[in-house]
Amino acid sequence: MTKKRVSLTLDDVLVQRIDAEAEYRSMNRSQMVEEIVENYIHGQELDTAAVFCGGEEYDPLTEIDGKPLLSHIVDMLSDKGISRVLLLAGSNREDLENHFGSSWNSLVIEYVADSEDGGTATALKQLKDKIGKTFLAINGDVIADIDLRDMLQVHRDEGKKASMALTTVQDPTNYGVVRMKGRTILGFDEKPDPGQEPTRLINAGAYIFEPEIFDGLETGGLHKTFEKLAAEKELTGYIYGGEWRKVE
Repeated sequence: MTKKRVSLTLDDVLVQRIDAEAEYRSMNRSQMVEEIVENYIHGQELDTAAVFCGGEEYDPLTEIDGKPLLSHIVDMLSDKGISRVLLLAGSNREDLENHFGSSWNSLVIEYVADSEDGGTATALKQLKDKIGKTFLAINGDVIADIDLRDMLQVHRDEGKKASMALTTVQDPTNYGVVRMKGRTILGFDEKPDPGQEPTRLINAGAYIFEPEIFDGLETGGLHKTFEKLAAEKELTGYIYGGEWRKVE
């Protein structure tokens, strides 16, 4: 891991406490401060979410059950304790900004436009300098009721770079079906023939990422990144049984 020298000004009493703990742990001051910061960051609840909503396959402002599709997603995030949402928009950025503004309920809304429309992984790369801790990403064409606190706990228990929410469908032949061992995703079988599917588990379109994900993002869609993570055994599968709807 690359190290970078930084200068900190701390209260004398706090430095004494850090040095005392470092001596007890046979660490130097820098190692002790690094561990404290890392434990703090990894101990936080999820408060930041990125939403992929710039694609041309669907309109995120299409009304579903009386309100725009993206409003369902943003409201869900607010209800789950998220306080900051980054909308990964495309040419629809102006329309989204006119609808949601800079805040929505208790959320701070930010807009990041992918001018090249290069896919979900390419869009996500733009957030590298905006997010420095564990965060949520969610597809903008699904309505899902996921227990984010429980998913985060599973993610941290497994200690991998990424976790993918999984849902069960009766007919998985039109999806990428997940192969698993325990909680670890081993790979994906794309649109398997009837009777040949290894499971009925599919990608539910919600992910928890560590910021290390930015250094391993492939160009284009996220499916390539997920295949790479699965090959490295760095992708956890979180199975849930709540509501799930994909808007075609």
